[in-house]
Amino acid sequence: MNRRSPRERIAALILGILLLSAAGAGAQPGSRDLHLSPNLVPKPELTPDQVVQIQLNALRHNDAHNRGIEVAFRFASPDNKLNTGPLPRFISMMQQGPYSLMLDYENLAYHPLEVVENQARQRVTLIGAGLVVDYEFYLSRQSAGSCSGCWLTDAVIARRASGLQVQS
Repeated sequence: MNRRSPRERIAALILGILLLSAAGAGAQPGSRDLHLSPNLVPKPELTPDQVVQIQLNALRHNDAHNRGIEVAFRFASPDNKLNTGPLPRFISMMQQGPYSLMLDYENLAYHPLEVVENQARQRVTLIGAGLVVDYEFYLSRQSAGSCSGCWLTDAVIARRASGLQVQS
């Protein structure tokens, strides 16, 4: 028996439609190495939404050597790395708490990208393990250093999506 309210059922239906239309939701067989490549590095030609996609795909395909988490860390801004690094600390943070769903999500939906000058925000909804979580990625175009001109992630905030919970 379905115990969700009509409002929850409508919200789940809308989310399902978003998921069906989301680009890049699934990985191709044998694509693990593509998502964990040492060649995935910040480049000025990458857009903010491409940076988020690279990070999420790498995290979803993380391996026993935590290469996916390492790829995501490469795209963190210098200030973000100061707050979340070094890499072993970042690995621990990703494996526990609100960010662990990024390593084992089943589906995702990208929401519209917002860009104002050199700042961007990308909201992504991840679904898995009976959870629906919104992650807000805050990015900025770097103006100095080795990644000058590149979009890097300054912060990621996790929020429970609309109070929804996926029924198992």
